[in-house]
Amino acid sequence: MVHYLVKIIFLLFIIMPNNIHSCLIQGINREVHILNSLPGNTPQLEFHCASGDDELGYHYPAIGSDFNWQFCATSNTLFFCHFWWGDKDSSFDVFNRIESCVWWDGVDFVPVDAVKCLWKVQDDGFYLGYFDEKANKNFYKKYRNW
Repeated sequence: MVHYLVKIIFLLFIIMPNNIHSCLIQGINREVHILNSLPGNTPQLEFHCASGDDELGYHYPAIGSDFNWQFCATSNTLFFCHFWWGDKDSSFDVFNRIESCVWWDGVDFVPVDAVKCLWKVQDDGFYLGYFDEKANKNFYKKYRNW
């Protein structure tokens, strides 16, 4: 019975697409979170996110909610989002670097090995954060205004 189970697992591993193999072997699964931290009684936040391979669609998150997705990142994975809030809009890469969420002006914006990229949308701009070893959230203002 055990021999039969080993054969099934081996066959599943062989027929899996290569991108799943690399995630299983190299452990490069990543997450992006979009946190709606806008004030109450304001226009609805709308955003659209995509990559070259994945269309995540348009989203209208409630205040305080967290829209997130997981993916298998490679060295050329890029996700971007376009945000609208009332008459304001902004667009930028929310993920373009395996090691640190985003690479901007030659600098890793958050510490190396950030598995969860947290984007907090506020009325005064966009904040990028990460989970540290103690499970604390640390946010840094990335974009000053809309």
